[in-house]
Amino acid sequence: MIVRRRLARLLPTLLCCAPAAFGADDPFDFDLSAAAERAQAKWRLSGFLETRSRLLLTEGDWLSNRAFGQAELMHTRGPWRLFLMGSAEQDGAKRHYRDATRIELREAYLHYDGAAVDVTVGKQRVGWGTADGLSTIDRVNAIDYREPIGNARTAARRPSSLVRVEATTDVGVFDLVWLPRGRDRKLPGFGSPWEPADLHALRRDARERGATLRTDDTETHEGGVRYVRYGRGLDWGVAYFDGYTDGPTTHRVEGPRERLLPERIRTWNVNAAMGFGQSTVRGELAWTPDYPGAAGYGERWQYVVGWDRVFLTNLYVNLQLFREWMSDGDAVDGGTFAITNPFFDDALTAGLRGQWANGEQLAFEAFLELQWTDAVQLAMRAMFFDGDTGTPLGDYLDNDFAEIAVRWSL
Repeated sequence: MIVRRRLARLLPTLLCCAPAAFGADDPFDFDLSAAAERAQAKWRLSGFLETRSRLLLTEGDWLSNRAFGQAELMHTRGPWRLFLMGSAEQDGAKRHYRDATRIELREAYLHYDGAAVDVTVGKQRVGWGTADGLSTIDRVNAIDYREPIGNARTAARRPSSLVRVEATTDVGVFDLVWLPRGRDRKLPGFGSPWEPADLHALRRDARERGATLRTDDTETHEGGVRYVRYGRGLDWGVAYFDGYTDGPTTHRVEGPRERLLPERIRTWNVNAAMGFGQSTVRGELAWTPDYPGAAGYGERWQYVVGWDRVFLTNLYVNLQLFREWMSDGDAVDGGTFAITNPFFDDALTAGLRGQWANGEQLAFEAFLELQWTDAVQLAMRAMFFDGDTGTPLGDYLDNDFAEIAVRWSL
């Protein structure tokens, strides 16, 4: 009873004082605009450590035995994003043709995310084209010939230093890239298992004759533009890229010196992708009017037609067919494939993928990836190569390998 009487006398006082108290200094009166501004400025650091061993199945030697680390740093503030990615590698199995230690700044760019226009300046990876695994216009980044096989159906590409402008309009998306000093090309070292046979022969002959063979990279600009129209069930686009070949195609003898140079080419492309339920059909057609072929310069045509579908619950199947030909040369026909399926709530992924082409060329890969914990991933794979001598895949005939890798995410 005493407590009730005290509360009854105190309650009117509290009600009268409450508006003044909260108006003068309300502890719950947050400045939401300032908090939102502070929340927009964020730093995020991530990365992983990995050990990977590749054993050659033909000779029993180590193709690779590396410790690898990669770190990514991203800072966002409003519409701005800064991204940095670097890596460090120690691989003693490669010391006979390159330094065992390699440290690289792989990507470094500043991105502005505007309402209708996005701008990126710096070093990054840009993928063009609609085809999976193989594209006729994916030329913004050069193939990394030091180890060109990303997997059995795609090439590994190096990020490029560029300026990129993407404009979204009512009629479609326009994507412009300009590389002031061209793409960053890297060739394999002399004696590398990934060194093409013809390049190795030129280098060996030059050494035997005491000549200097230089593999010059161009430092002149490259660039292109792409237009994409997104629709209901159908996306289509056109693209153009003016740049150089990934590898050197011209051999010049200048007295005691010899030079290998890439050639400038222009590629026009049209592409489309259409969805049908759980299936997607994709296609690309490209024309290069000044391609340096075996019989001289001429027109090169390429097309890729692909199909992919999800069966049952998670079984993914992807198939592509491609053809490449010049008016005065033989055609190259082939295809790529991929079959993957996750198990045990996506903790385990098993798959097959590869490619084939004229000249008995074949690259085939079987792999297993297990997400052991949130931070630990185990991966195993085996890759096999076949092909006639002098063909792109035939040069890797002795590179069949089995691999095991353990990755710790940080």
